[in-house]
Amino acid sequence: MMGFYSLYCPILPLLLINRKVYRRATEVIFTMWESFAVALMEVLYGVRFFMSGDVIRPGERSLLLLNHRNRLDWNFFWGALAHASSPPAHNCKIVLKSGIRKFPGLGWIMQMSCYLYIHRRWEEDQRLMSNILDYYRDINHTFQILLFPEGTNLTKETKKKSDEFAVKAGLPFLTNVLHPRTTGFTYLVNKMRNGNQLDAVYDITVAYPHTLPLTELDVLRGKMPEEVHFHIKRHPVSSLPATDEGLKTWLAGVWSEKDELLQTTLSQGHFPESSTNLSHPPVNASYLSVLFWLPLTFGMAYLLCTWWVVQLWCLVFTVFFMVISFGTNGLQHFEVWLYRRQTRYKKISEKTSSPLEQEREN
Repeated sequence: MMGFYSLYCPILPLLLINRKVYRRATEVIFTMWESFAVALMEVLYGVRFFMSGDVIRPGERSLLLLNHRNRLDWNFFWGALAHASSPPAHNCKIVLKSGIRKFPGLGWIMQMSCYLYIHRRWEEDQRLMSNILDYYRDINHTFQILLFPEGTNLTKETKKKSDEFAVKAGLPFLTNVLHPRTTGFTYLVNKMRNGNQLDAVYDITVAYPHTLPLTELDVLRGKMPEEVHFHIKRHPVSSLPATDEGLKTWLAGVWSEKDELLQTTLSQGHFPESSTNLSHPPVNASYLSVLFWLPLTFGMAYLLCTWWVVQLWCLVFTVFFMVISFGTNGLQHFEVWLYRRQTRYKKISEKTSSPLEQEREN
């Protein structure tokens, strides 16, 4: 919240002045904040991240597939991005449930960072995702999209529903993952591939060999994993099937392999290609993040409690984002609307000015 009020709110006017700078600034600040989340886990809680398999290439436009073991996987995934990206940079967007955009602070920040929110109503979700992806294509944006094909995290209740689906569809039971939903996956692959926005698909498997927090409440109680293991497998876009049915079969096969891999990993404590000696210690950026974010957080909180100007500042932006979050599909779609409007105006201006320019030349 303090980072939102002190860093994000001041750059909001850039959305109207210079969207290119605005887009860059929001993504740089968000990456800085991700490093703070990783720093809290590594430096303060002693969480260790273990990597095996391929590296993530941030220069690619890619789709990242991750199994959903708990509600916090996407937070721990920032640790994987910090250690598995080569070079150590990324621009990862997450496909999230629409309600998260309403969360004070983080949800508002993700709107400004142009994330993809879905409502679980396919026609509307398809339209909203297409709106963002077309915008990325038009501005020649390099990005990665993180998708949870299972749609929800693994619990006893969701496992039961997954098994019931397997019986109806004639599929084998899975032990450590849920059967993936294929509609969103096939749509994203086709949409990104047709727009020349897909270089590779990364199959990423996360495992928690020891302590496993399931909810945000577990973290508040201090229940943090000692180790988080990631295995990454890169699939070039040329290796993917060309048809929807082929993509569905491919994804089912990937998830079946993931289930077997997790079974081995949980029994031996690490992925087959990894070793307990390959723990990733905190990167230097983690210590720098602590030195930057902690003074900023407490300093902004102090000003919020003591200075009416800051109180008014925070109130104005809180009301603004509450209205945007509950009254629209998010600030990210207003950004796209502004871009479309400017593009149409520019085309009209060019058509109007071209006869005049020809007359001047004559």
